[in-house]
Amino acid sequence: MKMTLRIALGAALVLGSAVLAGGCSSKTKQLNVFNWSDYIDEDLIKEFEEQTGAKVQYDTFGSDEDLEQKMKTGGTGYDVIFPSDRGLPGLLEEGRLLELDRDQLPNWKNLDPKILGTRHDPKNRYSVPYFWGTLAVGVRTDHVKEPVKGFEVLFDERYKGHIVMLDDGEHAVAAALLHLGLPMNSTKDEDLTRARDLLLKQKPLVNAYTENFKAKLKSGEAWVALGWSGDLLQAGREGAPVRCIVPESGTLIWVDSMAIPKGAPEPALAHAFINFMLDPKVAARNAKKVRYASPNKAARALMDRSLLDDPAIFPPRTVIDKCQWLDDRGQDIKKIEKIWEAVKEK
Repeated sequence: MKMTLRIALGAALVLGSAVLAGGCSSKTKQLNVFNWSDYIDEDLIKEFEEQTGAKVQYDTFGSDEDLEQKMKTGGTGYDVIFPSDRGLPGLLEEGRLLELDRDQLPNWKNLDPKILGTRHDPKNRYSVPYFWGTLAVGVRTDHVKEPVKGFEVLFDERYKGHIVMLDDGEHAVAAALLHLGLPMNSTKDEDLTRARDLLLKQKPLVNAYTENFKAKLKSGEAWVALGWSGDLLQAGREGAPVRCIVPESGTLIWVDSMAIPKGAPEPALAHAFINFMLDPKVAARNAKKVRYASPNKAARALMDRSLLDDPAIFPPRTVIDKCQWLDDRGQDIKKIEKIWEAVKEK
């Protein structure tokens, strides 16, 4: 794929300015990227390198805690990071992100205004939406034959030993609350007690609490799993008979972002990379590979109908209207942590 002339020229100017600033140095610029695992079409990295002449060092992490720890130890020189909407508040509060220069992001115009303006960064001064998705349920259709509407299958004794839960207390508790018909963000003691009791009752049925739910579904060790919609869809696309179900009664909805850490070695090149990812053709290809919903409105005209019409990627409005964003629980998060400790206790 060829980048648009505007992006190519912009990237060339970025690198040209960097060379002049360095006294005509011919040293190759390096962009250091830190993203979630399996969360980009890797061919796009190569194309960015070809178009800019820069080298991309691409590292991955598996949890919000991994990213948080890296940032607290100096960020190890990353230029672009991909925080979740749960990890973003802490980075903002601690002043770890660089304010974005919109003049260096002409492709900003392609973003869907409906996805902009999260409660943590209402004017998107520090973050650019990357993908959005849901907390969903994956099932192996070769073992789960009955219709599945939502979370109920996670608590079905027929699948004892083949149920995998996301190793994340906040999201496991959220799923339990939703299954019980309780407010997903509730911190009421009586609601959390019911969620705890349900998860403890479920524990003998669980094969594993893990971030590696996709691999377990693909291998057949798991027949049912709580996980992220796009990862579950990836498992199905990679050959396993896996179906992704976004609960009809509503679920947790989230957005991940691109951001530049304060003190990034190559902030201009970081802007060029973000702008590249916002190009409609690039965003459409990335969405096809990753199987998450793109916030790039201009890219949707270029996407396959199979993506746009898949309710696991773009849930219908009747479902979206029932979905909820995860609240910052403040000190009440300790209640969730206590529940998860009890569930994970051997």
